[in-house]
Amino acid sequence: MTFSLVLRLAARDWRAGELRLLLAALLLAVGAVSAISLFVDRLQRALVAESTSFLGADRTIDSSRAIPDRFRQLARAEGLQTVDVVSFPSMVSAQTTGSSPGVSQLAGVKAVEAGYPLRGVLRATDEPFTDAEITRDLPAPGEVWMDARLFPALGVAVGDRVSVGYAEFTVSRVLASEPDRGGSFSDLAPRLLMRVADIPATRVIQPGSRVSYRLQLSGEESALTALYRAVEGELRPNYRWRSVRDANAQIDRALGRAESFLLLGGLLAVLLAGIAVALGANRYARRHYDHVAVLKTLGATPKEIQWGYTGVLLLVGVVGAVLGLALGALVHLGIIAAIGSYLPVDLPMPGPRPLLVGLATGFICLLAFALPPLLGLRGISPMRVIRRDLGTSVGPWVTYGFGAAGSLGLLIWYSGSVFLTFWAIFGAIVVGGVFATLALLLLRGGRVVGMQAGSTWRLALAGLQRRYRENVAQIMIFGSAIMLLLIMLLVRTALIDEWRAQIPERTPNHFLMNVAPGDAPGVQGLLTERVGFEGELSPMVRGRVTEVNGVNVREWRRQYWRSRAAVSDGRFGDDDDDDDGERGGGRGGGGGERNLSFAADLPDKNEVVEGEWWTNAPDEALVSLEVDWAASRGMSVGDTLSFDVGGEPFTATISNLRR
Repeated sequence: MTFSLVLRLAARDWRAGELRLLLAALLLAVGAVSAISLFVDRLQRALVAESTSFLGADRTIDSSRAIPDRFRQLARAEGLQTVDVVSFPSMVSAQTTGSSPGVSQLAGVKAVEAGYPLRGVLRATDEPFTDAEITRDLPAPGEVWMDARLFPALGVAVGDRVSVGYAEFTVSRVLASEPDRGGSFSDLAPRLLMRVADIPATRVIQPGSRVSYRLQLSGEESALTALYRAVEGELRPNYRWRSVRDANAQIDRALGRAESFLLLGGLLAVLLAGIAVALGANRYARRHYDHVAVLKTLGATPKEIQWGYTGVLLLVGVVGAVLGLALGALVHLGIIAAIGSYLPVDLPMPGPRPLLVGLATGFICLLAFALPPLLGLRGISPMRVIRRDLGTSVGPWVTYGFGAAGSLGLLIWYSGSVFLTFWAIFGAIVVGGVFATLALLLLRGGRVVGMQAGSTWRLALAGLQRRYRENVAQIMIFGSAIMLLLIMLLVRTALIDEWRAQIPERTPNHFLMNVAPGDAPGVQGLLTERVGFEGELSPMVRGRVTEVNGVNVREWRRQYWRSRAAVSDGRFGDDDDDDDGERGGGRGGGGGERNLSFAADLPDKNEVVEGEWWTNAPDEALVSLEVDWAASRGMSVGDTLSFDVGGEPFTATISNLRR
């Protein structure tokens, strides 16, 4: 069969209608998947483009301790730009006027060096709450820039003097935004920007102060990689190497899960389209049994038959894939237009991956559902010209097998998890079995009703009985589709309500921090009087667990998981330790900083499940751990923990575990 003959066959079959069904089904499958992939890809690219602004640099080294000079020297030797940034919370006071005391306000102080920021831009203005402009300037020594919120809080204006610790500064400009502002509790406070060289005069940083040190790095990727390799062994446990990928790791994971969820939802459309492809291809193949028999009597070989009809299929696939990609592009533009007001940035152009996903989906769908009936054409005997009862040698199980393999491959690809795929298939089998049982019961009940119905209904119900297999399959498909839509509707409307219903009454949703010990009784009395606060203020300090029973905390966890035969699971790191090959943080292995508190009495709604709570002031240092946290790290009552709190080490014995 020549290519021209293939084209003539395709043109004739197009007019007959079978190829139109194939093309429409393929268009739906490719369009649905490509629209989802294009939208998520553009979101991810926008995230990456903005990530350097999240960091203010290409890489950073973060710590609660001062950054060693050796790191700066190595960075400069590699030709990298460096800038030191020091952040800490502090009270900012307006200068006193006469006998009136100055007003104070908690602020997030950021001290920077010349060259800040290495990536992104600063925005500042000369008056509070006015339009800001991009600037490359920084506060001069002895000057500060303040967030607009601080001006009314302190009752000051540009040019006035404010105090930070023991030093006074002139407010020279209004700080509108900086690129590397984080989202932690301390970063929510109004910002004050100053020079690193002015920190010693404030005398604010003392032993135990909560300070964040950051060394910003910028330069060639090869130089950054070389620096990381040079300092990798010195990073843990006190320093953390952060890259663009770390800055948006949680958002990136959320987007990845969202894409998998959307693609799994789109898989329903793909499978429905695949069934339509299979039905259309089966009908197309049956119509060509006689044509193939005639072609073989005229000398066409089975190989020529196979390649001829496969060529028609590929031609339909190419046209359907291209049109499907165009449809997906239009749909994803509609999605962006519909939710454009919720997007904070303009989305960049997508890459080639979404197009490849759409193309691969289309051809997998086409080959899995349409190829088996066409493969059977090569086995048509020339004797069918005189014996119409002769058919194909390809049985239905081959068609089902191809379709199941294609569906399974797409399911694993979209979900990215064999475990999730297994449960999805198991759920589909259970739901399909339930719907099939209900469909059979309805059809059998329809037989009884049909005997007593009028002629029209009797004929309709008799038709359902004659094709009960096909009707059961259709009921299963439509029932599953309606069920999934209802589930999505219920989840959308009930998830937040159910979550709120599970939260105990008077669960806090606001938090007050950095209350000085001398102010605690007055603050607690004010909260009790104004809002009916019934609890107590909790003392809190940041500290790091360094050793367990004299063993380094990371090595302790490795030994624990080896004893649990969990080496194959890779569960050595902490729950929040997600190293990616270019991170050397202090959070890993349970050695990161933790919030530590102390109390003489067992806190309300806490229950001791192992050991005993201390009743009197003990002579030895004791500690109480949450039972699940301790269990996940192999710690138990009687173990000793070594802590580092603000550079002060101490050791305590685990007295009890509580829930």
